[in-house]
Amino acid sequence: MALPLTPESPRWGEFVHTLVAALGAPPSGCKHDYRHAREILTEMGGIDIEASLRRFESDGGYCDCEILLNADPTGCIWADDRH
Repeated sequence: MALPLTPESPRWGEFVHTLVAALGAPPSGCKHDYRHAREILTEMGGIDIEASLRRFESDGGYCDCEILLNADPTGCIWADDRH
């Protein structure tokens, strides 16, 4: 059974690292949707994608870049460059 990815998940760091690489710094690759997050979660496999996206949204991650800016408790590399 697939589980949602959350900041508490052991694979969170892998997800964040890959999302940062996909978006660039500053996050010029964000289209204000979940296109990168969906692709990364699919590639990671074994993750309940829809439940993960709902969790990101409940933590203020309403798109790819906001997952990093608002939902990532480890601190985003571009926290001072919010848009």
